[in-house]
Amino acid sequence: MKLDISQILVSIFDIEEKNLLTFIQQNGIIQNFAKNDVIIEAGSKVSFVPIILCGSLRIMLVNDNGDEYFLYHIYQGETCSVSLACCLAHSMSDIKAVAEEDTTILMIPLECVDTLESFKSWKRFVATNQSHRFSELLETIELIAFSKLDDQLWSYLLKRAQAQGVSSLSITHQEIANEMHSPREVISRLLHQLQKKGMISLSRNQITINSDHFIL
Repeated sequence: MKLDISQILVSIFDIEEKNLLTFIQQNGIIQNFAKNDVIIEAGSKVSFVPIILCGSLRIMLVNDNGDEYFLYHIYQGETCSVSLACCLAHSMSDIKAVAEEDTTILMIPLECVDTLESFKSWKRFVATNQSHRFSELLETIELIAFSKLDDQLWSYLLKRAQAQGVSSLSITHQEIANEMHSPREVISRLLHQLQKKGMISLSRNQITINSDHFIL
């Protein structure tokens, strides 16, 4: 299905300034990514602001040792506030962004950001995204600080499945362990406990969230 880029942009920005749409279309670069493609590597220089036109991205924090921790998803009509901040500060990225599914992204080059700051609709778009991301980060911090690991795992599985729009995830126990920064043996034990509770079903490299516990 061909994307109506103009219509998507109008819905994203609720555009007040007519020339904003023209500027974005003239300077933005549209790229398609397959599921699991890495869009931004931790430690890399961020030279663009990504706006999701279709699909979703999974954002992970990466420390100096290369350990990863899942933070949140970015969906259609949203951008990565961390990437925007890195662009403005000309700094390296602290996060890793991966395509959760086949995803189409509008790349706004770094050199265009200063011009975009003169548009009210762009400022509102950035402020809304920053507010949303901050709320999600607080939710993640609260989950890590005050919830048991099995609750964190259940939240992780639900978010991954909802982002892909599926009830079955093609994923290994090791991949989950990597993104939750936890030993694989612990994740496997907790997954089997969830299966005993009837919340999920396990098969080789496949985790299915049972219908009574999953809403798209």
